[in-house]
Amino acid sequence: MKSHCLHGLRAVAVLVSGALICGNALAQSTIAAADSVVAMLPKALKDSGELRIAVPDIGKPLAYKENGTLKGMDVELAEAVAATMGLKANISLIPFAAALTGLQANKYDVSYGEFYVTAERLQVADFVTNWQDYSTFLVKKGKAFQPKALADICGQKVGAMAGSAELATLNTMNAKCSGKPPVVSAFPSINNAVLALNSGRVAGVLINRGGAQESMHMDPGLDASGEIGGGPTATAVARNANSAELLAAMKGAYDHLIASGEYGKILAKNDTAYGAVKSAETYQQGSTPPKYGF
Repeated sequence: MKSHCLHGLRAVAVLVSGALICGNALAQSTIAAADSVVAMLPKALKDSGELRIAVPDIGKPLAYKENGTLKGMDVELAEAVAATMGLKANISLIPFAAALTGLQANKYDVSYGEFYVTAERLQVADFVTNWQDYSTFLVKKGKAFQPKALADICGQKVGAMAGSAELATLNTMNAKCSGKPPVVSAFPSINNAVLALNSGRVAGVLINRGGAQESMHMDPGLDASGEIGGGPTATAVARNANSAELLAAMKGAYDHLIASGEYGKILAKNDTAYGAVKSAETYQQGSTPPKYGF
């Protein structure tokens, strides 16, 4: 089963990123709208009948294409949230680095991507937490480079996804490595990062635990090393005239899915239950961000 595809100007945005996407409508076909959540929605969204959702191309288990169908935890949560709101999920698969700029340009209403909530990001978008994660170094088994802490990357070639908190974290080590700063590369996706790791262009890649877990499932020559930072991750909500109502509706949708058990089913199916949360929390401009261990 497939949901309706993008159309009009929003289709152009997806074509630029590589493809026009039709999402997996499984969640929408089985999850009923919740009246309490529908009542929270801004009128503009009710009238449109759809929720425009950006899903960064992060890879398994979060967002990936299989036989032309978009799958993963983020995709299923996006479909479930839209269904709970009584809306159709209009999903665009995009590079992670384009997510927040897409919200600012009014291409999307919300964006997935396991965002860590930071003061900088709160300048341009609102957030509602829906999962939790930490970062780890993806490395080659049997190699000498097995970093356990950020200080271990001094003088090494390492990488992370473009626009990610992990990339910003690696870059902060430039001033802390006493003349031996790391050589840091940015990659558009985990797949690109793994290719660089296997070819020896980098010695390690700092990514989320879920991404590392899936990469190790796919390639037994890879291993994970260290637990870096971590904490609640969030869905980003476009800041506009509708943002306050939509943010409340997003929290309501997540809390409804958690209480109904649908949230747990989605995480269990995608092997991401280790990051389950008990409730959603919202953050707006001026909010104090969560404390992370970076």
